Amino acid sequence: MAENFGPRWCYMRLGAVRTIRAIYFFLRMAYFKTFYKNIYFEGVASLQSGASLKVTDGASIYIGNSVSVSRGVTIVAQAGSIRIGDNVFVGAWSTITAKDKIIIGNDTLIGERVTIRDQDHKIDGLYNVPMAQAGFSVFPITIGSDVWIGAGAVILKGVSIGDGAVIGANAVVSKDVEPRTIVGGVPARVIGYRSADSRESS
Repeated sequence: MAENFGPRWCYMRLGAVRTIRAIYFFLRMAYFKTFYKNIYFEGVASLQSGASLKVTDGASIYIGNSVSVSRGVTIVAQAGSIRIGDNVFVGAWSTITAKDKIIIGNDTLIGERVTIRDQDHKIDGLYNVPMAQAGFSVFPITIGSDVWIGAGAVILKGVSIGDGAVIGANAVVSKDVEPRTIVGGVPARVIGYRSADSRESS
């Protein structure tokens, strides 16, 4: 007699898969809490396979509630701090690195392969010093709430991005972005503004 692979069996299998995934994410988060000092989870977070969180030199990382960190993401605090708000999504293979401070507000979406670094190698006035020994120029980065950063974008040191702003794919942001402003290009420039909610009430 043939086995019944109808809807009930499919739902049971889907439920088992979801349960296994939930257990995996819980154990992974517990692992970070137990073995990685100065990494703080302020709620439930989803860390996919290959995501890496690292702190050095007394640094700290704070992860808010309902944060989703995709595969291959690297988050490193080097003597600085990184604070990620609630309901934040970080796309696959993105990099967030802080020597001073990076703050990311609530409800922000970060696309794939985005780079956010609050440091650059020093290049001025050091002609006789190898680049690797010249040290770093460091300034904090602040990203507001409800910001959308498109795939491949680069956020450079010292930048402040206002609430509700949109950063176009592959943009290089080297200057502050006002709230609800849309920027794109290399270097990024204003290409538009988010309008007020125009939806008609039903």
